[in-house]
Amino acid sequence: MPSPSRRHLTPGEEVVRDALRRRGLRWNGERDPTPLLVAAGAARRRHYALLGHYSYRLFLRDVLRRPADLRAAALTRYVSAAVAARYLRFLATAKLVEPRGRGRYRVRERRIVSFGGTLEWYVAEVLAREFGCAAAAGLRVHGAAHGGDYDVVACAEGEVIYVETKSAPPRQIVASEVRAFLDRVDTLRPDCALFLADTTLRMRDKLVGLFVAEVARRRLAWGEPTRVERELWRVGPEIYLLNSDPDLARNVGICLAVHFRGRGITLG
Repeated sequence: MPSPSRRHLTPGEEVVRDALRRRGLRWNGERDPTPLLVAAGAARRRHYALLGHYSYRLFLRDVLRRPADLRAAALTRYVSAAVAARYLRFLATAKLVEPRGRGRYRVRERRIVSFGGTLEWYVAEVLAREFGCAAAAGLRVHGAAHGGDYDVVACAEGEVIYVETKSAPPRQIVASEVRAFLDRVDTLRPDCALFLADTTLRMRDKLVGLFVAEVARRRLAWGEPTRVERELWRVGPEIYLLNSDPDLARNVGICLAVHFRGRGITLG
């Protein structure tokens, strides 16, 4: 397994680093060195905007399933052939794929094998761009209890927000992942934690039950999960379970609003 890499920190990442240090955790930019499917330069803004569409995120997962032989006609599981062709042309312009002739492409960076890291990057960007948070993605925190892999950590209004992202469908998410998430919550002690499944499927069918079972196993007196709205659930004290329906950024924003409004003055 490659050793985590370290790079220069952005101002937002420096805020996250300092918040972690105040919690006794040391992080100086270490992360998994596996490249991401993220555009550079002028194409990044367009790539970010496209990632706001669930169909584009599904399309990219399809791309990574067959990285050496990309053809619009073979990438129609989630979009039409015309849309797939347009997406491929953009990815080529963004230098994320390269042409192989006769409408065929391949992923330029062959070390990219999963969409998970790209999803983490996108969620961190949503927190930074849409909600003014300092944010970092794909953290590898050495010496942290229960393992130090944190998908997204953000800071806002003097508080720490932790987001665990899942690009797999609910049927592939298992009890051990919920257990590991709560272990990391216990280590980090964030003010707000989100378990985000990037799917339009219902959370109640399986994932709510996984949280109920894990809370019972730990004998936590948290009570039953409560629905915030649609498929957004409060599964513990300031711990939220959410999907991406109808929109990932919207759902993240609703959970943040519930959390931050809960701290304020109420006259009711």
